[in-house]
Amino acid sequence: MQLPGTLHERDRLDMIAEIFGEQPVCFIGAHAAAAYAPERMTKDVDCFTTASAYEFATKRLRVSGYRKDGDLHFPTTALGLFGSRWTPEHGGPPIDLISTEQAWGVEAFSERARYTKEGDRVIPLAYLVLMKLDAARSIDQADLSRMLGRLSDDELDTVTHVIEKHYRHDPAAREDVRKYAEVGRWEYETEGESVVRSAVDPPENGA
Repeated sequence: MQLPGTLHERDRLDMIAEIFGEQPVCFIGAHAAAAYAPERMTKDVDCFTTASAYEFATKRLRVSGYRKDGDLHFPTTALGLFGSRWTPEHGGPPIDLISTEQAWGVEAFSERARYTKEGDRVIPLAYLVLMKLDAARSIDQADLSRMLGRLSDDELDTVTHVIEKHYRHDPAAREDVRKYAEVGRWEYETEGESVVRSAVDPPENGA
């Protein structure tokens, strides 16, 4: 199986379904952000799974020809993140497999599944925003404004509810989310883009 070098190389099988089968695994990072806003070029492949499925997911990676390069550490995270990096023996970009033992990790998979137009499952938007707020890198801040600027007020309320529930240590986070949305809306209006959502509902066959 040939993994994508960038988001634009889509002539491939669904990576998640092929490697992980029916396990609760979805894209996060830039691949997920591309479902909710104009995509940016990336070679990173970040996947998220529940803590209970993590060990099985690592076994599936080994069976699929990946070797473990090492554990991932998140010393400043408030979300309890842990993970590992895997490199394919057959060539292509590595996969970062990430999880958490906190309740939000399971809750993210209890939400209605979301897919890109290519059929890749992605983490629901509110939980992607949660993770990007926690990362707080400049690239993540740019993704936040791009994603949140496309939401309606009701959709933004749904996101802030999740942030308030799972990021209670930072009382300013809710207001930060609204500020990112305001910046994003201004940018889209300046560029003449309509405010729409691009993540789609699950395919009818449940794939």
